[in-house]
Amino acid sequence: MFKSANFNTFLKEQINSLIPNPTHMRHLLLLIFFLCLSNIGRAQQHKLDSLENILTRHKTEDTVKLKLLDDLANGYIKIDPQKALEYADQQLALATVLNQKDKLSKAFVNKGNGYLTQSEDSLALKCFQKAYDMDASVNNSEGMGVALYGMGRIHQNRGEYSEAIAYFQKAYLIFEASNNYRKMAAMLNSIGVSQMYSSDSPRALDNFLKIIRIYEDHDLTESPDMASPLGNIGLIYGKMEGKLELALEYHNKALRIHEIHNNKLEKANTLGNIANIYDNMGQPRKAVELQQQAYSLYEELGSKRGMASALTNIGIAYVDIDLNKTVEYLKETLPVYKELDDKLNQSLIMNYLGEVLLMLPHTANSLTEAKNYLEQSKVLAKEVGNLRNESDAYNLLSEVHAANGNYKEAYNLRSQAIEVKNQLIIQESKDEITRLEEQYKYEKKEADIKAEHEKEQALAQAEIDRQKLIKTGSILGGGLLLLTAGFGLLFYKRRRDAVALRQEAEYKATVAETELKALRAQMNPHFIFNSLNSIGDYISKNDTDKAKTYLTKFAKIMRQTLENSNEKLIPLDEDLKLLENYMQMENQRLGNKFSYSIDVDQGIDVENTLVPPMILQPFVENSIWHGISKKEGNGHIAVKIAKENDMLLCVVDDDGVGIQESQDTSGSFKKSLGQNITQKRLEIINRKKPAKGRVDIQNKQEGQGVTVEVRLPLETAF
Repeated sequence: MFKSANFNTFLKEQINSLIPNPTHMRHLLLLIFFLCLSNIGRAQQHKLDSLENILTRHKTEDTVKLKLLDDLANGYIKIDPQKALEYADQQLALATVLNQKDKLSKAFVNKGNGYLTQSEDSLALKCFQKAYDMDASVNNSEGMGVALYGMGRIHQNRGEYSEAIAYFQKAYLIFEASNNYRKMAAMLNSIGVSQMYSSDSPRALDNFLKIIRIYEDHDLTESPDMASPLGNIGLIYGKMEGKLELALEYHNKALRIHEIHNNKLEKANTLGNIANIYDNMGQPRKAVELQQQAYSLYEELGSKRGMASALTNIGIAYVDIDLNKTVEYLKETLPVYKELDDKLNQSLIMNYLGEVLLMLPHTANSLTEAKNYLEQSKVLAKEVGNLRNESDAYNLLSEVHAANGNYKEAYNLRSQAIEVKNQLIIQESKDEITRLEEQYKYEKKEADIKAEHEKEQALAQAEIDRQKLIKTGSILGGGLLLLTAGFGLLFYKRRRDAVALRQEAEYKATVAETELKALRAQMNPHFIFNSLNSIGDYISKNDTDKAKTYLTKFAKIMRQTLENSNEKLIPLDEDLKLLENYMQMENQRLGNKFSYSIDVDQGIDVENTLVPPMILQPFVENSIWHGISKKEGNGHIAVKIAKENDMLLCVVDDDGVGIQESQDTSGSFKKSLGQNITQKRLEIINRKKPAKGRVDIQNKQEGQGVTVEVRLPLETAF
């Protein structure tokens, strides 16, 4: 970045060097464009300077001065929040003297926004609540909507997304009633952000695109508010495989708007987002450079939370460059979060530190340091009720004890990690269902209110027209009007019913997806429990070498299983790798009692064919423990994958003892827990598609094994 004093000289030299060569015209245009941005970027500060000059000359304590103070406080919030707070305090004092309640509430809103920029959430919440109470006392609905928005932002900052959405939706209805499209767009943006962080990216993306259409319809494509949905779309694409270039494009569009309006806070946020994209693209040094620029802006604004975020991301980027630097930056970040009393992020940083120290060459000191960080992280995670951080801390502590040769304690800690992870999965499933129910109730109520409002408007208009026709004596016209009104009512009723039915169908589909997640959540603990039993056998026999080998394989499978636990579909090759690892692990336990083969038809692209995670594992498990383990001599398991019209045929074939010797005491074949869960998973998949997925279990001739055929709807990534 060039200093402004030398920029015009630099530009002149570049233009002179480019003029002789026509092929360089594009570079010339870019330089001129950059100069325009620089000039426009100073426009906001120039406007504020002009307002300050007017304020200095205005000596009367009146509403004119009050308006000037409001404009200055609001204008400085994202440029210099401390200055914004100073003007807001003056605004507050003058509004009190003039007894202007509506202006008094505006002063509290400005103070709340200033405190938010400086990460003083508690002070900001008090200000927004005072503003809301004042506006409610004078029935100022617009002001109430602004205060609700501020309170929603605080809940959003704390990660309380359901609460935040509720505040934003209340504010949206207020602004919709007054047809304030700018504030409606702002509420849609905030709702979308909370949906995005709640892993509801499709709804979030839909809201962001609605905002862009609103601004395009009103010719506001360079409005500072336009940058927010652009940046948020960039965040969504940044999480999608193969969309990083597109994410970068949207972030750069947002950055350009922030530079035009000299919005330092949002510019810092966007630079951080762009840096993360470059880090994901395998360019960590570029990421570090951009994060350092963001840090400087946060420091200039006095945003401690922003500074801490930038330092953390710099540390993460250094993982691929220098792990010691990562430790250095994370240690620098930790005191900032302690000062902010942010226990959640303290726990997260300590987990990072523990993990990075484990990645470095092990020494007694480094392992002790990692253990100390992780123990503190575990305590903080429990204190704030963050099950994910707590589970991660237990897992990493298990690795520390394994590195120290304390395998029994490593096993116990891994078991605790799984227990906490199971609690998290169950809680997330419950939260998701609750959120969907509340969202459905809200949307249905909103649709009913809107339909009723349209119905009332139609009736009112019909009555007005009818009265006009009566006055003119047109009886025929009155009759036609009544007929039209009747058709209008019928149309609105049908429209309302159609909207309600569509939303109900969407709700049922999403709940089915949640049920599917819950079943997968049951599947993983079932598999993990059996694996831990195997590890326990080795430990009880004091066979530490085999326990260590087995624990290493188990950790690998565990990582794959946890990575896939929230995915409804994964590539076929990933699922087959996990299956193969599982068979290798169980074969070791049985003393190499069986061999296996995995054959996939040549016409199947294993990288782009998608299947539900661990769909075949329960059947392979049954083949091992109910078929081959009971057989005299060795056995073989064959896994085959083939296409069958528009279905994917997955076959597990073994040469074990067969079903007859696996009967229960009543003589009927008893399905395992894993098989029952798989059957339920297929039933839900069939409801969603609809499809004809099924499981067929065939006993071969007595004593010759079992063949299982699983048919799934054929799905591909592209």
